[in-house]
Amino acid sequence: MKIAIIAAMPEEVTPFREFFTQRKQIWQKGKTVIEKLNEDVYLVESGIGKVNAAASAAWLCEHVAPDLIINTGTTGTFHANAALGEILLSDRFVYSDVDATGFDYQYGQVPQMPADYPINHALLQEVEQLFAVHNITYHLGTIVTADSFMSDDATINTIRKNFPDLIGSDIESCAIAQVASFYNIPILNVRAISDKVGDKAPQMFDDSVDNVSVQAFQAVQILLNSLSKDAVDKKITKT
Repeated sequence: MKIAIIAAMPEEVTPFREFFTQRKQIWQKGKTVIEKLNEDVYLVESGIGKVNAAASAAWLCEHVAPDLIINTGTTGTFHANAALGEILLSDRFVYSDVDATGFDYQYGQVPQMPADYPINHALLQEVEQLFAVHNITYHLGTIVTADSFMSDDATINTIRKNFPDLIGSDIESCAIAQVASFYNIPILNVRAISDKVGDKAPQMFDDSVDNVSVQAFQAVQILLNSLSKDAVDKKITKT
């Protein structure tokens, strides 16, 4: 089974590069670097933001055609009881900075595209079981995607109003999921909490990014070692 790991920043991919020492770079353009770690695993440093993420995902899906994409790295959390370094696991992908409600689309829905990109329950169940066996503390829920760092109260309040049950926010995952859906490639989002949304979030992120990137890497390593091909091939609902 061919798995591609996508993370946005050098800090987020460093633990993978330190572990997989025999990697080979196969493509580079702009902020995107794609490396082959071994016969079954590819690593993508996408660059930050939705456009970088979508561009790197398009090249990856077209030329590597992985069986599964795992988006990882850091995330800000809206979850009051979650601690830095704990894992957030997406149950779906959705934008939080798209508003075409004037044309009767749902908030977060790009016109002529799905309202969101769900992850099959059976695949998530296997991930949850693996995390439980390995004593990984995680939270399952909605991680929204926006080209904004969550430090502005007005932005945070708007997102809370439209997604009252969300647990986190990132800047890439839904763009990757949208592209992956064109190729019928399943995707997971497994991220470690680097900050809690609000005006203190930037400093929290700077202080924690290196350590929590290691914790995200450790969670993804469990999936690389144990996720069954059956879960990917037979249990997903392809878009």
